[in-house]
Amino acid sequence: MNIKNLSSTSWKVLLISLSLVYLSFSIWATTYWERITPAKAGTLAIEFGEPDLDYRLPIVAISADSPLATVGGKVGDKVFFDHYIDAKRQLGSDEVIGLTLFSNAQSRHVALTPIASADFTHNPIAARADALMAWACNYAALLIALLIGLRRADNGTMRVFAFMMLSFSPQTFAWYLPGGALPNSFMQLILPLNYAAYYISLVYFAFTFPDDRPALLRLPSVRQVFRLFTIVVLVYSAWFMADALRVLPWAARQWISITAFKMIVQTMTVSLSLLAIWYSWRNSIGVIRQKLAWIGVCMGGVVLALSSATIATMFGALLDPRFGIVQDTITFLCYVGLAYAILRHRLFDLGFAVNRALVVTIISAMLLVVFGVTEWGVDKLLHFEGREKNVIFDAVVALGIILCFHRIQHWVSHQVNHVFFHHWYKAAEQLRGFLQKAEHISDASVLKTRYCREVNDYAGLTGLAIYVLDENSGYALQHSTLSNAPTTIDQNNDTVVDMRHTLSMVDLASGQSGLPGEQVFPMIVRGQIIGLVLLGQKLSGGKCRPDEIELLTLATHQLGLQLESLRVEHLERHSAALETTLKFERETHERETTLLRQIIGDALEGKAAVL
Repeated sequence: MNIKNLSSTSWKVLLISLSLVYLSFSIWATTYWERITPAKAGTLAIEFGEPDLDYRLPIVAISADSPLATVGGKVGDKVFFDHYIDAKRQLGSDEVIGLTLFSNAQSRHVALTPIASADFTHNPIAARADALMAWACNYAALLIALLIGLRRADNGTMRVFAFMMLSFSPQTFAWYLPGGALPNSFMQLILPLNYAAYYISLVYFAFTFPDDRPALLRLPSVRQVFRLFTIVVLVYSAWFMADALRVLPWAARQWISITAFKMIVQTMTVSLSLLAIWYSWRNSIGVIRQKLAWIGVCMGGVVLALSSATIATMFGALLDPRFGIVQDTITFLCYVGLAYAILRHRLFDLGFAVNRALVVTIISAMLLVVFGVTEWGVDKLLHFEGREKNVIFDAVVALGIILCFHRIQHWVSHQVNHVFFHHWYKAAEQLRGFLQKAEHISDASVLKTRYCREVNDYAGLTGLAIYVLDENSGYALQHSTLSNAPTTIDQNNDTVVDMRHTLSMVDLASGQSGLPGEQVFPMIVRGQIIGLVLLGQKLSGGKCRPDEIELLTLATHQLGLQLESLRVEHLERHSAALETTLKFERETHERETTLLRQIIGDALEGKAAVL
């Protein structure tokens, strides 16, 4: 199945379906959290060797208090578990494990109850931390997969990345599932396929990210290497599945062990993915280079952490139980770094999905968890005699937390704007700064030019056009950086009529108005639309965010007020000039009239004297 060729709807259905399945298994595994506590963590206290021809596990070491020792099991005997998963997963002291014991050429089926695990008894905090970090990685992977897969469903490379993150999830929770036929089938059939999907998707993503550079897979030699790698991974997946189903021929197991095969595949995955990212990073500049660096560090760290245990085991190293904590911590920190890069450096363009509300909500939820843990800790550490004192103390602590929460949330919101949305915040502040100074611009043409430049810089547009109402010809074009902008817009255009009705921005996505661009913002003065601002598409190809629309609405409204103010000021100056001219003409007329009367009077007097 080629996920890149699926329709957007089919892809989303597939993604959501797989996510729900994995989430259900994850929650199911999480409900057995008590099996990572000293109270219920169990073990058979047996060390097994490599399986024989019939997949029986030889006992190479057994504790005296092992439940198998109590029924006659000893070193040299062999064991065959009823369920393959029971030899791999975390056991609990509250369950029963079925297996067949082969001893002295005889076999018998026994049901054993695991004893308390020494690892969890001696290192309870380390064991819990290991499991908690694994679950954190699991849920983080599911969240990132859904976020990217749904928001970037139109992009094939992003689909592959989401599928890769989704395929990582079972690798974290499978070991914490309970026993039974369904978890056993999941471990035998689904997990091998997930390994193949994860390795192939990771290398493919490394070869094709980002989309705006020539893909490495276009090179014939690289395509041949990728095909060879894909074949090796698929063979490994089939090998793993056959081994888990206990049907892999003995000759194949003698030729190469499943651990050695896994190490080869992981080494190829790490090498190819990091080489591809390094090659792309070396031949990129600017923002693309920065994105590739984040991808290389974060995803490379995850793969190296997952591969380290396999490589160490292959060379016979005995891993300390605390090694799992280090491994899961590195993986979790890499995912945190990936999430930070997505939010802070726009590693993937997620559009409206990653906005201020989302980040603030996540941080606020984290603050609530911290406050809840704080209240719980205070309640456990401090005790007061008497019910009334305890109630008063709880009320004081709760009130203090409520008062602190609002202040801290305000501070966090401010920090979020500067850290995760620095580019948006800086662009918005620059536009607001222009709006504050715009009232001091005395030339309308300069104001329009500056407005176009500032809005273009703020929203990242392909251009925009400013129209002002002309009673004779409709809305006439005054200034434009948008190609194909019409010289006039009729007052009865459908978009204009809609704006008169709503007195708000109109989206041109339907294309019924015949106007180019994405949106039209009205200039409203005293309830009348005196002008329009026609916005082109964003250079990123996305849509304007709600906060962008809000600020652009404010900017357009202020532009209308300023243009109206300049028009009124121009009319006042013109009126004053006319009044001055009229006064001068009136005075001139009076002088000339007086002079003319005087001349006429003198002429009449002279004529009378002659007569």
